[in-house]
Amino acid sequence: MIVMPRRSVTRFFIPLIDVLLLLFVIFLLMPIANLEELEERGQVVSELAETVDSLERELTRRTREMRLLEEARPGADEIVRLRSELNKLQQAARQPLHQRVAIHVIDVDGKTGAISYYDASQPERPIIKLESEKAVAELIRRHQAEAGERELYYLFLMPRPETDFPTRRQERDYRAWFGKVGHSLQEAP
Repeated sequence: MIVMPRRSVTRFFIPLIDVLLLLFVIFLLMPIANLEELEERGQVVSELAETVDSLERELTRRTREMRLLEEARPGADEIVRLRSELNKLQQAARQPLHQRVAIHVIDVDGKTGAISYYDASQPERPIIKLESEKAVAELIRRHQAEAGERELYYLFLMPRPETDFPTRRQERDYRAWFGKVGHSLQEAP
């Protein structure tokens, strides 16, 4: 035989209804909590947007700076090259003149305007007449080989007292012959 339960079913459902009611109230309160969380997220998003804007401005500024630096880079390379050249020149200026420059004297004859070079290394024929461009080129080649790293310079000794020689044409020829090296001939006014 089946026996009826001694407790009523309502005693079982009343606590269940309380729990369901509590869950329903939580369900109703969830959007409010969600709104607070949404407001917090909105504040975070606005802060992030401000940060992004400031970073974009910084990126734009840095990009402009990079463009300016890229435009200035060839000039900077030129400055570095010029500084190294300046250092070399300063070091060269500290050296005595005879270590920097090989100076050779060219005599100008006051009667004919012809030029010659006194070569002490050839005792049998010390005076070398320089009558053509070819002879001058050979002399320059020989002196460049002897000078090595030093700069080559030719000092022209003009006749005293002044004469009609060398003529302007002769001077122009001599300047052309010695044009690739340093020399003391001045351009005629």
